[in-house]
Amino acid sequence: MSKPFEATFANLRHGRASMEAAEELDRIVKSVCDTGKAAKLVIELTVKPNTKNHGFVEAVIITDKITAKIPPIPGESVMFVNSEMELSTQNERQGDLFPEIQRPSRPMVSIDDEGVITQVAGVATPAN
Repeated sequence: MSKPFEATFANLRHGRASMEAAEELDRIVKSVCDTGKAAKLVIELTVKPNTKNHGFVEAVIITDKITAKIPPIPGESVMFVNSEMELSTQNERQGDLFPEIQRPSRPMVSIDDEGVITQVAGVATPAN
C-alpha cells in the first residue's frame, strides 16, 4: 500500500509546498467571503524521472506549482467635486457635523509617596 497523498505532499520542498497551499487557501476563503464570488486553488504536480539504472527509474523529481485564482476586489471611493472642479473627501457646501470640541484640561493633582493627594490645581489639601 502506498503512502497517503497528504504525507507525500507534506514532504515536498521540506513542507514548503504544503504551507504555500495552506496560505493560498486562506487567501481564497477570505476572497470568497469578501466578494461572494468563486475562487480556485490549483495544485499541479509534475513528476519526471531523475536517474535510470539499467532501465529502471530509481528516483523522480516532483515539481509543484500552486496557483490561486482569486476574483479581484473592486475598490470604490466617494469623492466630492468642489467649486474649482477638484476632487475632495469633504463636501464644501456642508458644514462640519461634529466640530472639534474643546475639552477642559484636567486639574493637576500631586500625590505623595504614601498615595495621599496633597495638592489639586495649585490648592493644597489639608493634612490629616
